[in-house]
Amino acid sequence: MRKKISFAGPWITQREIDYAVDAVKNGWYETYDLHTKRLEKAVCDYLGVKHAIATHCCTVALHLGCEVLDFKEGDEIICTDFSWVATAHAIAYTGATPVFVDVEPDSWCISADAIRKAITKKTKGIMLVHSFGQLADMDQIMAIAREHDLRVIEDAAPSLGAIYHGQKTGTFGDIGCFSFQGAKIAVSGEGGVLVTNNSPLFERAKLLSSMGRTDSQAVFWSDELGWQYTIGNLSAALALAQVERIEELVQRKRDIFSWYDSRLRDCPQLTVIREKPNCRSNYAYPSILLSENTRTRRDDILKTFRELNIHARPGFPQMSRFPMYVQRFQNPHAAAIAQRGISLPSAANTTEEDAAFVCETLKALL
Repeated sequence: MRKKISFAGPWITQREIDYAVDAVKNGWYETYDLHTKRLEKAVCDYLGVKHAIATHCCTVALHLGCEVLDFKEGDEIICTDFSWVATAHAIAYTGATPVFVDVEPDSWCISADAIRKAITKKTKGIMLVHSFGQLADMDQIMAIAREHDLRVIEDAAPSLGAIYHGQKTGTFGDIGCFSFQGAKIAVSGEGGVLVTNNSPLFERAKLLSSMGRTDSQAVFWSDELGWQYTIGNLSAALALAQVERIEELVQRKRDIFSWYDSRLRDCPQLTVIREKPNCRSNYAYPSILLSENTRTRRDDILKTFRELNIHARPGFPQMSRFPMYVQRFQNPHAAAIAQRGISLPSAANTTEEDAAFVCETLKALL
């Protein structure tokens, strides 16, 4: 069988190994959180934000964000209908209601026009996603948020290193959240980080992420309900090395995208999802949308890919169709991506030969 062409996977160097070994040997006692603090500072320095809290995963970072913004039962939070379900679940954990709206067909990110149409008297916030490292239209989204006094959380999970009009993702809204899960551009196995420029929100998130513990009346005293959401020092060491190398990792992803784009850009049966002007995608997951009139079924393509040891991924199903949620809008673009979207293999060990084989196979199937 041909070598596995993996959908995602990290680029590990001696730096990651050295940091992880250092955390194992020295990340205890009075230095138990040394690498965690270094990670949080590295994230702040890279993004140009004031505060960061490294968390067990991005999902809990999103939940923390929803909690500190005081989302609660009776509130409506406008949310993309195209994402990993953690985006919606983080809202639902608070008792608030996700209101799912459509995405832009050329970026797969939430539509600003759809946001505006979904606003009601109950709307309290917007949860957007920079889908697969593409960029949501932050100028329009933030203008809408200011006009209607809405809070904004950026689910920037896959988008570390992506830049919108000169500003890095995760730094526009009240809160931004990134992931270091093993399939992301920078990895720690599991891990995430919450960032904000709002000091009161940071202090509140810091308290809730550590069991609401204050020690105000006694050691281990908690004044309110909280969660143990902080990252472990060993995971933080690995994430730190990756964050320090993020520009190198972004360039690797952009090279992989260019191999696909050069071979597929003139293929009439599909559209390659590309960065918009004045934006830098990190191309975490290079993606295509099959044309509506393409005869070959998306799932048949993925089946043949698997038989050839090519590991690609279908577009996310619409979260609004899940049984725990209510579908208010039809969201045709999100539906089309769910049926005809493909994210191509882009693990860090992908070679140009691998990309060529994927493209040749895809074209033959089409």
